[in-house]
Amino acid sequence: MKKILYFVFGFTLVFGIMPDWAPAKTYADVTLSGGFQSGHFSDWWDLTAGDITLTFTYDANGLVDDFGGSAHAWAEFGVRGACYGDFNPTWLVEGAGVWLATDYDWTQNTFDPDPVGSPTLDLDDKLILQKGGGKGEGDYNLPSTPPNPGANHRVWWDRDGVDPWQNPATANTGGIYQIILKLHATSDTAGTAYMNIRGLDQGFEIDGNWNTIELTPAGMTFTGDMKHLQVFYGLYGNGATHTVAFKDINVSGTSTTPPMAPCFERPIDIKPCSDPNAINPRSKGLVPVAILSTTGFYAGNVDPATVTFAGASPVRWTMEDVGYDCYANDGLEDLLLFFKTEELDYSKINGGAYLQGYTLTGEFIWGKDSVKIVPKSK
Repeated sequence: MKKILYFVFGFTLVFGIMPDWAPAKTYADVTLSGGFQSGHFSDWWDLTAGDITLTFTYDANGLVDDFGGSAHAWAEFGVRGACYGDFNPTWLVEGAGVWLATDYDWTQNTFDPDPVGSPTLDLDDKLILQKGGGKGEGDYNLPSTPPNPGANHRVWWDRDGVDPWQNPATANTGGIYQIILKLHATSDTAGTAYMNIRGLDQGFEIDGNWNTIELTPAGMTFTGDMKHLQVFYGLYGNGATHTVAFKDINVSGTSTTPPMAPCFERPIDIKPCSDPNAINPRSKGLVPVAILSTTGFYAGNVDPATVTFAGASPVRWTMEDVGYDCYANDGLEDLLLFFKTEELDYSKINGGAYLQGYTLTGEFIWGKDSVKIVPKSK
């Protein structure tokens, strides 16, 4: 009950009214460890169909600086479009989405545990919104662009409360941060983002009185494909083995189908050894379609049960090298699937036909090949 009340309180602070709760999807906790590790959830979200809210707990206690040494690390969690990586989807430019970036700047000894008996006055964690790797507080432009981005509130946080200048509300965090990211689309290619941390909105100082916050809640505009966004996470570090955890992950919004993006396209061959690929809609036979393996893609990783071709599901499948008899043998096994001719949706075939499916790990794939519709022979 306490957690539910806490999140309601956070939403009220950020947006001033109680939210319309959309059905949320809960994900398992994510723990990243090493020098670099990243990933994403397989679901796709359409921001133009309704706001997206991400809530999660960020545990930064596994990040180390090796006090006095050269180790450092960053973590990210947010949304990005198709065909972008899961860490710094873009660098120094926007266009891929928006995300939480933790301690983005290259500063040593910012979150290392203080030496026993010798506490330091450092601020331990920096949490900002980011729409391009390497970019900082200067990208905040809501409700307006701050005249001095360095004069900010609730960006730096103190784990131990040693710093006498730190606001008590942002001290003694213990390296644990409850995060709310609220995203809204203003067009098919643009949106707005706000972040609430531990129930507090971020903001910027204008009048010099640090007991007040003039620009709050502070957020930023961002760009990308608002109709197809995927939740991603990542860790990058050096000089030590770093660990971060994202827990209690919930995403509310409108789910959608994956985009037919170039990075998901895989080669297929309709009716291998046939040219042209003729299909007679009135026949009672089977249409073979091969998903071809390449040096960087193994067709055997595709889940046949998820595959559709021109709207039909396969009735059987097998693994074989379809190039063995028809082309030069490449030595790679391909996934050969068979579809009933009468089950194909011919409204989906116009000079070519699409195949879609998912790998065993939930990654979307698609392919297209030419098709010639022929009448039944007399």
